[in-house]
Amino acid sequence: MMYAAGLTVREIADRCHQIVATVHLHLQVREKYSPGLRATHEAALARRDPDRPTTSWRRRLVEALAFHATHQRLPSSQGDVQERSMAQWVATQRIAYQQGKMAAAKIILLDQLPNWNVNQHQQRLDEIWKAKLAAVVDFVTVTGNLPRYRNYVTEHERALGVWLHNQHQKRTKGTLAEWRKTALNDAMPAWRSRG
Repeated sequence: MMYAAGLTVREIADRCHQIVATVHLHLQVREKYSPGLRATHEAALARRDPDRPTTSWRRRLVEALAFHATHQRLPSSQGDVQERSMAQWVATQRIAYQQGKMAAAKIILLDQLPNWNVNQHQQRLDEIWKAKLAAVVDFVTVTGNLPRYRNYVTEHERALGVWLHNQHQKRTKGTLAEWRKTALNDAMPAWRSRG
């Protein structure tokens, strides 16, 4: 029944806790008594989602879940060889998800892994950006002026002025994320965010 439903020999072996060769041999014998079984299998396999969670994919998920249970974090690209491999696998899943190229079955299974779909690097960059914005707002509150990157009084003012100037440049080029532009407008309407 599983073979006729389109499951691969490896998937059947894993589900039945059998050796692949044993299942393969059984199916060869079965084909003699049920001609057309292979054609039925091929048709059912073709109808399956090409991005279905395969046995090897599920095995990687189990490894990632076990790692998270042990270490209370996602695998890191800075760890040992096995951890780096898991981190790359999780990153590949995240990219497929963000590009909308992931089957719903995989998404449901991956949801067992906390924060698998969060780009932690981008999250850190966003936190740094928010901290810079808060520093600029504090500077404006204390001095009553926007920080300058030319004719600055302190190195701190220059650093904040350069950051604010970079935001202007990104806005002009159209590369400033909309949420960042909104945050700047809300925090400091005088930052001159026109256009």
